[in-house]
Amino acid sequence: MINKTEGSWSGVSGSSTSPTPAKTSRKRWVIVMVVTACVVGVVAGLLSHAAGNNVPAAILTGGGAFAGTFGLLLTTAHYASAD
Repeated sequence: MINKTEGSWSGVSGSSTSPTPAKTSRKRWVIVMVVTACVVGVVAGLLSHAAGNNVPAAILTGGGAFAGTFGLLLTTAHYASAD
């Protein structure tokens, strides 16, 4: 059985002192999200160009992939941090 006491979960033993997980700053998470979205955008652009599209169309494809990936990651992070 798990009891909710003073904002942290504690086990059956009743100990109220539980170690808090290390908090990672939001800035680091945003950097990770931007780098991930950049990698996805570049790969999508390269694949689009390799498929025979011209350079401007490949850039637009990469930009769309970047925007979609960043939006999805940002939404997921917001949902995960909501209480």
